[in-house]
Amino acid sequence: MQTRKEYIIQFVGLSVGEHLFEFNISDSFFEGLDYSEIKQGNINVILKLLKQSSMMVFSFEISGTVRMNCDRCAAEFDLPINGNYKLIVKVGGNDASGEDDDIITIAANEHELDLSQYLYEYITLSLPGKRVHPDDKKGKSTCDKEMLKKLDHFITEEEKEEENDPRWNDLKNIKLN
Repeated sequence: MQTRKEYIIQFVGLSVGEHLFEFNISDSFFEGLDYSEIKQGNINVILKLLKQSSMMVFSFEISGTVRMNCDRCAAEFDLPINGNYKLIVKVGGNDASGEDDDIITIAANEHELDLSQYLYEYITLSLPGKRVHPDDKKGKSTCDKEMLKKLDHFITEEEKEEENDPRWNDLKNIKLN
């Protein structure tokens, strides 16, 4: 990942206390990422930095949309994402062996922190497991209907029979109460 100066926080000159930063992440952020499934997006990140004498707590609030392919119909759509994440940075340590995903240690002579990688990871973590078009107000799918018809032709008769397996029909009649 390329280092970008707009995502570098110069923390040495900051006073102890809370500081607020705001980032707007657009398509140019994702262009330099070769293996990213996200190629386009419009994401707003509000960063609260709580600086202490030997530690900093970064609180990320992520919201926006990313351009994704639907898992159901393969058409592109804008997927809304939201997420809140914390990153704790210990300053002055030289032992990185105890690092956690949310806790990192940096040397005492460091004066800045590049957040590019963390922003990308938190955006990726905000993606849902199933990425499909949202339903409309009536609860109907907004997927590409033509594509769904084409994909339906690929389902074989055997697969359709598996969906209606008679061995499971009797289990549907069991009352648990």
